[in-house]
Amino acid sequence: MRRPESGCGQQLPGWIALREHARAGLRAGPPLVALAALLWAPQAAAHAPATAIGRAVEAFESVPVSYEPGAAVSEVEAGGFPSIVGDNARVAFMPESAAGELAGAPSAIAEEIAREAKLDGTLVVLVGSSLGAWSSDISAERLDVLVREAQGMGGSAVARTETLVRNVQAEPAGRERGGVAFVAVVGVLALAGLVALARHRRRRHRVGA
Repeated sequence: MRRPESGCGQQLPGWIALREHARAGLRAGPPLVALAALLWAPQAAAHAPATAIGRAVEAFESVPVSYEPGAAVSEVEAGGFPSIVGDNARVAFMPESAAGELAGAPSAIAEEIAREAKLDGTLVVLVGSSLGAWSSDISAERLDVLVREAQGMGGSAVARTETLVRNVQAEPAGRERGGVAFVAVVGVLALAGLVALARHRRRRHRVGA
């Protein structure tokens, strides 16, 4: 049962609801199960709804932008981001205290939120005055470059966040997911080929016996 909201976080009214994408379970034989085990690492426990990370996860069940009191931008400034992100990205405005909930840079927080909320696409986070991002469409190396460029441009936190959002939206999509899908397909074909070869050899052995 979903816990009622603690009241500590806020969701701005009138934001566009997100569609949840359920992940289909794997129904395959032992070779494909072994391949899936390589592609999907064990999942860690989710953060409690009382944490900033947990509240952001809950917010992304229905809205594309999450806002926490104490963030470096005002609620009014954050209120303009739903029209900026559209359905191409998500943004979480978080207080500096959120950095203490998970070891690592803001991008690690973005990755954790995306994992717990089962997000696809790109998530930009502003933790205090520091930017971070996670994406299933853009390579980690390229995303790091975009984050550093936006962080180093100076100006207000809201301006830097908007710059990062627009820059990730301008990137060609699908590279990261396409690469994983390609590896999965190649692996499946290779395993199928090995199984077929083994069966052929056994058949020849029985015929020659």
